[in-house]
Amino acid sequence: MAATGALRKTVASPRPERSAPTPRPPALRLVPAPTPNLRRGPFIALILGLVIIGTVGLLVLNTVIAADSFRAEQLVQRNAELAVAEQELQRQVAEGLSPEALAEAARDLGMVPAGAPGFLIVGPDGSMVIQGTPVPAGLR
Repeated sequence: MAATGALRKTVASPRPERSAPTPRPPALRLVPAPTPNLRRGPFIALILGLVIIGTVGLLVLNTVIAADSFRAEQLVQRNAELAVAEQELQRQVAEGLSPEALAEAARDLGMVPAGAPGFLIVGPDGSMVIQGTPVPAGLR
């Protein structure tokens, strides 16, 4: 190539004039506060009512359980007292059934001990034989 190269001349096109920059909206902006929704009120009242009813229900349930526990404790104590009384009565019955106690009770009622018994033996032919000596009860 030749050293006489022509410089290329770039022709610049005329620049359009820049117009004034348009303002961009800011990235963060204030949002108006939400207006209270009237439908939120019944929901809050419902939740509040459920909480109150649940609390009162738990209080009543706790009171009933405490009363039942107190009643159960009283019944356990009464059962223990009755068990002691039953054992005492069983001891008294056992003492009352002893031979000495029965003999004393019979004397208190006016009974006398029986003597030796006499037996009447009837033979096959109808004859009767007295075996032993019968003694009347009060003649000892």
